[in-house]
Amino acid sequence: MQIRPTGEIQIMQQVKILVVEDELLIAKSLKVMLEELGYLVPGIFRSGTDLLLNFQEGMADIIFMDISLANGTNGIETARILSRTSNIPIVYMTQNQADNVRKKAIFETNAAYYLHKPFNLADVDTAIDLTLKFLKREKAVGQESPYLMNDAVFIREDFSYKKIRLADIILLKAERSYCQLQCLEKTYLFSENLSFFDDKLLFAKELVRVHRSYIVNTNYIDKIQENRIWVAGREIPIGSTYKTNFFEKVRFI
Repeated sequence: MQIRPTGEIQIMQQVKILVVEDELLIAKSLKVMLEELGYLVPGIFRSGTDLLLNFQEGMADIIFMDISLANGTNGIETARILSRTSNIPIVYMTQNQADNVRKKAIFETNAAYYLHKPFNLADVDTAIDLTLKFLKREKAVGQESPYLMNDAVFIREDFSYKKIRLADIILLKAERSYCQLQCLEKTYLFSENLSFFDDKLLFAKELVRVHRSYIVNTNYIDKIQENRIWVAGREIPIGSTYKTNFFEKVRFI
């Protein structure tokens, strides 16, 4: 069993997750995983029709939805109908590896994560963490910002704070317990870890985490190849945990 710090458990218990899965064994197994991680599961539905007939705003914060459901219903189509009245994020579950199915789910619905079966407790935990981050970013974007600047940050340098334009940031790289901020003209070293900056820079859509060790500025991406990208000429891996979120933010033709 995964143990979370006490304060975090109290927050996580407020998060409600619906399960939409036609295979009862998988649905019950997922419910056990979610409850083990400290989340509430207010309901399990076997078909898209059941979900649409019973869903009410506020019933859940996240939906885990299989793509192939009972009674010939489809998770993607169900999510499209649901999006007319709710912007609840969807974590899709599927055994289907087809790229066109994945893209349809990502681009036509409010998909937050794409979870391949079979999955384990760590996979589910990662999916929820990234979905909660997705929700936090959406909320931040939807609210009027109290800050004067949305295109720059100020960093400590000697005894003052220096303005750094987001457009000048190439990437952030984790270095053991430190973090490098690589800009066009200079590289800065901080004692905070990468997750600290990931949270602080949520407002900056162009800065995307692609690996546990990298946050990159998408404006400097030169090339994408399978699980790698080139940023200002530097080859950087795409971590499996961040791959779905990254590909949602890139247009392909």
